[in-house]
Amino acid sequence: MKHSQHDRKVERVDPDALRPAYSASDALGSTRSTRINREPTAAFTLVELLIAMSLSLMIMTAMLSSYVFLGRSFTRSLGIASANQPTLESQGRRAVAYFTQDVRMARGRTGTISASEVTLTLPTSSGTKNITYYYNSTAAAVTVYSVVTLANSLTRIDRSTSTGLTLETNLLSCTFRYTDAADNPYTTYVNYLPGIKLISFSLSAQTGSSVNGTLSQVYQINSAPLLLRNTPLLY
Repeated sequence: MKHSQHDRKVERVDPDALRPAYSASDALGSTRSTRINREPTAAFTLVELLIAMSLSLMIMTAMLSSYVFLGRSFTRSLGIASANQPTLESQGRRAVAYFTQDVRMARGRTGTISASEVTLTLPTSSGTKNITYYYNSTAAAVTVYSVVTLANSLTRIDRSTSTGLTLETNLLSCTFRYTDAADNPYTTYVNYLPGIKLISFSLSAQTGSSVNGTLSQVYQINSAPLLLRNTPLLY
């Protein structure tokens, strides 16, 4: 029997090839393998995670310890360097307070007046007394009006009792300034007393040592021009 020219050779197909890919379990609980091979998923094991966490904790502890050590060292050095700064500031404020009170009460000026010294005449219950502000710019203590003044210091001297009060120490500079009623400064200290109407002073101080890292910042303070209220404009 002859086949026609339209006949085609039929290829047999495995029925399992037409089934969807899945995994199934038989009655005994065994799993048949599927036709699709899946790529394994990468992941850390529990042991690897524990080791990584331990190493991270050690690194963070070391970094934190270093930070705390550096912070304490910086704070310690800064504290030493600025430990005397509040003292300089409190002394400066006290000097301004005393000077302001005395100038406002003063009836006049007397004696030697210069850029480093001024004497004011203040009223008392029994008359008057002289108060001298003296700046010792030397590196040694000196005796002024029977009062020992410390080196590089500003001292308030009560001439009536020969007692002194140290207002500021560790001074770098201290300058008294005198002006007339129009705030014109005097550039000479000869024959100027009748015209002085305003008095002020400025100072700068610093303490500590640069050798051991305890040198403080330079402290500066200026008093306002203080009016001599109890004296006439001109004598």
